[in-house]
Amino acid sequence: MACILVATDGSDGGNRAVDYAANEAKKDVCELVIVNVVEGHGLPGDLFERLTQPQSAWFRELLISVSADILSKARDRAQKAGAGVIALESKEGEVAHAIVETATEKGAIAIVIGKRGIGQVEGLLLGSVSQKLVSLASVPVTVVP
Repeated sequence: MACILVATDGSDGGNRAVDYAANEAKKDVCELVIVNVVEGHGLPGDLFERLTQPQSAWFRELLISVSADILSKARDRAQKAGAGVIALESKEGEVAHAIVETATEKGAIAIVIGKRGIGQVEGLLLGSVSQKLVSLASVPVTVVP
C-alpha cells in the first residue's frame, strides 16, 4: 500500500500539515505515516549532546515522552479527518535528514510538512526544515502554510 508521510512537531503548522495529509491519504486510499523527530528544540549542540548522555537519561526520556504525546495527538487528528491506516514513527537526529530517511524506509510517495514549526528563530538562522526537505527529498514535498 502506498503511503504519505507527514512530519509534525505539534505546532499549529504541524497540525495543519497533519490535517492536509490525512485528507490526502483518505482521498488516495494511502497509509498515513506520522513522524516526529526528537531533537534539541533549539538548544546549543554541546548542551543537547551533554543532556542526552547516559547520565542524563531523564532528559532523553522526557523528549521521548513529548514525542509520544505529539504523535498521539496527531493520530487523533488524522482519525477525525478520516485517514484509514495510520502508523506513528518517533525518530532521532537532524530533522530534515531523519524525515527523508523515514520516507525512504517507508516507501512514501509524498512528504507533507508545515511551513513553520516550533523552531522559527532557528529556522531563520539555519534554514527551515521545509526548505531543506524540498532540496533533499526524492519524492514530492507539500509545504502547508
